[in-house]
Amino acid sequence: MAVPKEAVWDRDPHTAAKHDLLKRYLEAWAPILLSRHDVISYAEGFAGAGVYKQGEPGSPVIAYDVFADALQRFPKRIRVILMEEDPRRVQELQRQMARVRTRRTEDIANRLAVDIRHGDFHPALLHKLRGIGALGKPLFVLLDSFGGPDIPYSLLHELGSQPSTEVMVTFAPSFLTRFAEKHDGHRQLGDAAFGNQEWQAVFQQPSSHKLTFLREQYRGTLRQAGFTHTLYFEMVDEGNRKLYLIFGTRHELGLEKMKDAMWKVDPSYGVRYRDPRDTQQQMLELVFEPDTAPLRRILRDYISEAPDGRTIPELKRYTLLETVFRPAQVIEAVRQLRETGAVTTDPRAINTNTRVRLAVTPPTSRPSAEQGALW
Repeated sequence: MAVPKEAVWDRDPHTAAKHDLLKRYLEAWAPILLSRHDVISYAEGFAGAGVYKQGEPGSPVIAYDVFADALQRFPKRIRVILMEEDPRRVQELQRQMARVRTRRTEDIANRLAVDIRHGDFHPALLHKLRGIGALGKPLFVLLDSFGGPDIPYSLLHELGSQPSTEVMVTFAPSFLTRFAEKHDGHRQLGDAAFGNQEWQAVFQQPSSHKLTFLREQYRGTLRQAGFTHTLYFEMVDEGNRKLYLIFGTRHELGLEKMKDAMWKVDPSYGVRYRDPRDTQQQMLELVFEPDTAPLRRILRDYISEAPDGRTIPELKRYTLLETVFRPAQVIEAVRQLRETGAVTTDPRAINTNTRVRLAVTPPTSRPSAEQGALW
């Protein structure tokens, strides 16, 4: 999105969706880590004003409320570090955080430290995190910029070198596809963001593939930085430009909890997902019982690669690490594959001991529209 000129601006639907996702994930993240550690940290590189024009809370306020609730259950501490370069927004953010702190008890306020810093987030954010020892402890960093190639790879690499750090980054590929090919300065920004020049192959991609190419290149950048597992969320901003919110972690549990949060985002925000491994690139609506046709296609292909089939635990782990779907959705997908004659299960009862094999004879009738096209 374009950088707002005002200190406080209107909240658009894609921002509301990001905040819903963030809140749901932090509600899972904080209790898990507080149960194991005495101190955890949360940081934002583009904190904003903490509020929108209609009074909706910004991400710092949302995070604070989640953490304050969590600390009622755990006698631990949380540190919140907020960076913002616009002095007007810093002033408003200070007001908002002071207001939200007054709603909590003195004990909670003392154990939930908030540090607001005025200035460019890099390298000041790293200096602050190093100074308080946050890099060696559980840390979640939100880098929700206005979408340009704003996040240098050097920062991601430093964060990714810490096994307990997770990130969520906003990435808008349209800036690079529109302006970088003929502008040296913009290409240099891209090189700094990706950590190499391989992304520049986007200029040779067909128009329909450019955004997808850059998205996958950027996920590769996060993995190269040390975030073994990545998950992306596709959104459209108020200018009808595609945005990606990309999550990076080293931990399978973090990936699983983020997927749980992803599938619970309010569908009224208009956010949809698409699995990169689905050959038909079907858009997935956020509904309580999502269409698993793409997952069935993906699992059938994965099963076909193994002569002796796959076990249910193998299918669940593959689903977790390689798709946008949740492991909990695997058993129903396998059951539907079996009903269409695409696979067999041994034993028939589907559990952790079940092995799923491709059917020797493919089904003779085409699946119904309700079952979803598998071929």
